[in-house]
Amino acid sequence: MERILIGDSPIVIGRGLALSDLVAPRPERAVAAVVTQPGAKHVAEAVTAELKRGGLECHLMVLPDTSKDLPTVERVYEWLRQLRITRHDLVVAVGGGAVTDLAGFVASTYLRGVDVIYVPTTLLAAVDAAIGGKTAVDFGAKNLIGTFRLPTLVAIDLDTIDAVPAALATDGLAEVAKTALIADESLVEALESHGPGLDVQTMVSRCVAAKSAIVIADFQEKGGRAVLNYGHTIGHAVETATGIAHGKAVSVGMEAAAAASAALSGFQDRQRQTDLLAGLGLPVSAPFDTREVLRLIDLDKKRTTAGTTMVLLSSIANPQIVAVDDATVSAALDAVTEMK
Repeated sequence: MERILIGDSPIVIGRGLALSDLVAPRPERAVAAVVTQPGAKHVAEAVTAELKRGGLECHLMVLPDTSKDLPTVERVYEWLRQLRITRHDLVVAVGGGAVTDLAGFVASTYLRGVDVIYVPTTLLAAVDAAIGGKTAVDFGAKNLIGTFRLPTLVAIDLDTIDAVPAALATDGLAEVAKTALIADESLVEALESHGPGLDVQTMVSRCVAAKSAIVIADFQEKGGRAVLNYGHTIGHAVETATGIAHGKAVSVGMEAAAAASAALSGFQDRQRQTDLLAGLGLPVSAPFDTREVLRLIDLDKKRTTAGTTMVLLSSIANPQIVAVDDATVSAALDAVTEMK
């Protein structure tokens, strides 16, 4: 079992994890509210049973898969109110990135803060969404409303991640590739050698270690943490405009960022990145309405008066944060737009 700390927030990585062994008992804690999604319900039921064995009164809410919005937040608030959840109690998010994002946001704002535990059930959540203390919900654009608040615990059971369906695993590989491209060239080399067959423990452990180091240095994204947004400025807009899965949209966004990197930062490994993503089964282009994507980028929280903030690469594992002009964004979109 591996344990990585961000401040006093532990991330535990292992197999066959028993949550009751990881959650320290507190005399004043009585209730655990478990939030999940249909595809992770069986895991959430096992987590609920485990917490009951630890002496907690447990309740389970199953949310729709695609409901990371304010009406769903309100629904969860009302459920917590009816349960009479106190600040001493516990919210537990079991599922993919949408569940950890939403439940984390709810827990960070309900009663000005209730402890939350994340049990990620997808590769994407395990290597990215559940790590680092960002919470968010969508509001006209991706992740427009959110907070920074670390969970009490992140418990990553590799047996659960191994069981992820192939389509979801491919989606998570985009975030693995992103972390490798910005922070770990040896992980890039491992992905090039083994492709999607690289063992999950290596992917999760290396990504969590790399992301944790970046987060520790800049928790509230005042500067360097923003490198984790590689591919996301355009990727989030493509995701919202087209409805394609998050990881696939981020892959397209990374290709757009690589095009901008080649133009502005002398990035010479654009083809290497393209080959890496394609080898992982990820798209490097997509059909979308450029005008709609530009409109969504204009709403992005990373946009400033200096222009659109993008993460560019000067070389593998050497990212830089740059405010780029509209012409650069348009050229980057042209490089990844398929004719509809």
